[in-house]
Amino acid sequence: MSVVFVITLVARLPARIVSALLPADVACNAPAGTVWTGSCGQLRAGSVTIAGVSWELKPAAVLHLQLAADLASQDPAALGHAQARLAPGGDVQITALAAMLTLPGELGALPAGASGNLQLAIDSARIQGGHLVAAQGTITLRQLQIANPAADLGSFELQLAAPNPGGAIDGAIVGQLRDLDGPLSVIGVLQLTPAGSYDLEGSVAPKPDSGADLTQVLQMLGPADAQGRRPFSIAGTL
Repeated sequence: MSVVFVITLVARLPARIVSALLPADVACNAPAGTVWTGSCGQLRAGSVTIAGVSWELKPAAVLHLQLAADLASQDPAALGHAQARLAPGGDVQITALAAMLTLPGELGALPAGASGNLQLAIDSARIQGGHLVAAQGTITLRQLQIANPAADLGSFELQLAAPNPGGAIDGAIVGQLRDLDGPLSVIGVLQLTPAGSYDLEGSVAPKPDSGADLTQVLQMLGPADAQGRRPFSIAGTL
């Protein structure tokens, strides 16, 4: 009977216990449910806040001193689901991540006033020490719009591969960028280091149906080559 009592007690532990097991920069606000099946009114990770996050823990992982769970988000601006595994040292393994994010007016390398939808289909990713060190999958930026000049730039796809030891940046995650539709022809290569710095280099050219305003903006990148393409380079830190 004592074994049954302990199992029952653990199964009924409140969801707030999970907060003590999370990394220092992750917080679960307004927890509800139990440790095994619960939710956070808001989940904060650094500067990112997601509402309506729920989880279902996998008991078998506890035997290996790990936390593994099926995660889901009902946040209208960040709908999605994934599987996550947290090791004792704080390393996080994420698999089967599928999400749709609504971009704000300003995000990272995008110009001010830009908007769109970001679709994530990540087969696997690994986080060590708070930094993304590996990722494989596809990131699709859809319906990208800019305000000045007002234009619909269409959709773009970034294919992520495992870190490339022989690449220009040792150990960097490599992504191949291309356009899917819209007025621009874009190709590029992204390299993201474990420290969080990124370097995106590529070239862009207007398609025949692009407007005069957009073509004039591209001229700011410098002279075009024989194929009418202009190089671009964007670097920074996430």
